Amino acid sequence: MSKVNALICITTAKRSTALKALVWDYLAICQTSPSFQFLVALDGDDAETRSFCQHHGIPVLWSEAQEGVGLSKNRVLKAFPNFDHYFFIEDDVELLDGRLFEQMLSAAQELGIHHVSLFPEERIEERVEEKKLSDGRHVICSLYGSAQINYFSRKGIEQVGGFHTEFAKYRRFGHTEHSYRYVHAGLAQYPFYVPKECLEGYVRWSDPISVTKIKVARVNRLFADEHALIQTHLAYFPLTTLAAYHPPESLDLGKVRRPWTASLNKIRFKASMTLLDVLRRMKKMIKP
Repeated sequence: MSKVNALICITTAKRSTALKALVWDYLAICQTSPSFQFLVALDGDDAETRSFCQHHGIPVLWSEAQEGVGLSKNRVLKAFPNFDHYFFIEDDVELLDGRLFEQMLSAAQELGIHHVSLFPEERIEERVEEKKLSDGRHVICSLYGSAQINYFSRKGIEQVGGFHTEFAKYRRFGHTEHSYRYVHAGLAQYPFYVPKECLEGYVRWSDPISVTKIKVARVNRLFADEHALIQTHLAYFPLTTLAAYHPPESLDLGKVRRPWTASLNKIRFKASMTLLDVLRRMKKMIKP
């Protein structure tokens, strides 16, 4: 693989507990590899998250209003346009194997695609086919999926643009529409490409309570307005930001120091996720 110039970005909003627990393994990859740089993208002005990042020397880009993860990604792409590759990871995803990024990137390069996704296997919906790579690995192609981990090439973003500003008022949605744009622009056969071998052993998934959960009308699994936008076959939307935002002065990780509480924070986070899962199962059992 040729020299890599990539940004690993954790997206977060009002959820410093998850960030404090899981950010350190991503930072370790970036501190030891010249191929990767690191950033936290904070959607909205959450004082606790900002204070944590600043205290520990972690580069953070924050916005003055919360507008959802799509607009948060737009800010990053706008503020740091010179990376060839971008990895966006939700704050509750625990990294188990740092080879994940090379695996996703090599799959994209071999298939000639500009967007690769990774999320829990049960969320892969309407599988179409599996493509076999030269090294024996497989990539699952599907029509619907999630966005816990997303890879984008700069070339792809230049051709399809950023996440649609229509969803800023809801502070969520829009990732499926953006993925379909690669199909509408003629850059991919399918909206979702998932490296099959990375589904287990590379990350551990969590399912915390959403900070922007709302009830909306749905069509074919999607928010009705997002489904309608996909039906227009939109191929490009300009990379746009709305709220004022503040990028870090640099992405230098030289001052990052892992605190002694990092392991304790991870234990607490995992315990809270276990308890939440138990409560959800109990609720399903007693639901009439």
